[in-house]
Amino acid sequence: MDKEQLEKLEKKLRGIKVEAFIINQGEKQVFEYIKNNKVKEKPFKVYSITKTIISLMVGVLVDRAMISSIHTPILEYFPEIKNDEDPEKKRLRFIIC
Repeated sequence: MDKEQLEKLEKKLRGIKVEAFIINQGEKQVFEYIKNNKVKEKPFKVYSITKTIISLMVGVLVDRAMISSIHTPILEYFPEIKNDEDPEKKRLRFIIC
């Protein structure tokens, strides 16, 4: 995005009362809109949106063959969470459903 597009985006964000918005491209932050310093200091209540974003990310990783399936055991990626629970409940699909 060029500077003019980012300025239009910022104007739009102000108009729809967004408190914070960040765009990263690769590992570089290319845009940041923060309504004010108070917003920067207070935690956001994101409720269930986290699950939506995790689901989207898992879908992208499956599409790119970086994860073989949503039926993959979570322990394959996070071995430190091993315990005695039902191993069937420790699959990626349970994170995204």
